[in-house]
Amino acid sequence: MTVSIKDSALQFGLDIENELIKIRADQVEVAQDLTERINGVADRVKRLDDKVTTKFAQIDARFDQMDAKVDQMGAKVDQMGATVDQMVGRVDQMGTTVDQMQSTQTEMTHILLAIQRKLDVN
Repeated sequence: MTVSIKDSALQFGLDIENELIKIRADQVEVAQDLTERINGVADRVKRLDDKVTTKFAQIDARFDQMDAKVDQMGAKVDQMGATVDQMVGRVDQMGTTVDQMQSTQTEMTHILLAIQRKLDVN
């Protein structure tokens, strides 16, 4: 059984065509696999981005709460400062009142001494 050149050329052409079909099928399969992997990575990145966004939103909310608490504390400190100022004013008033009372007591003592002297003279 001898094979002619024409038959050999046809067989060679068919073998090359079959090999090209296999190569294209392999390329399509690899491309499909890569597409699936890329989509999987994209899904993971999206979930991660959602988690990060959620965490940042939570952190922002906590900072807002802390800012509000700091503002409240500042207001309380301001109120306490005003209360301290009022107390200082009252202490000053009490000091003035005590000074007036001492002055009055001294005057009364002088008056009583003067009366005592007049009684002693008579």
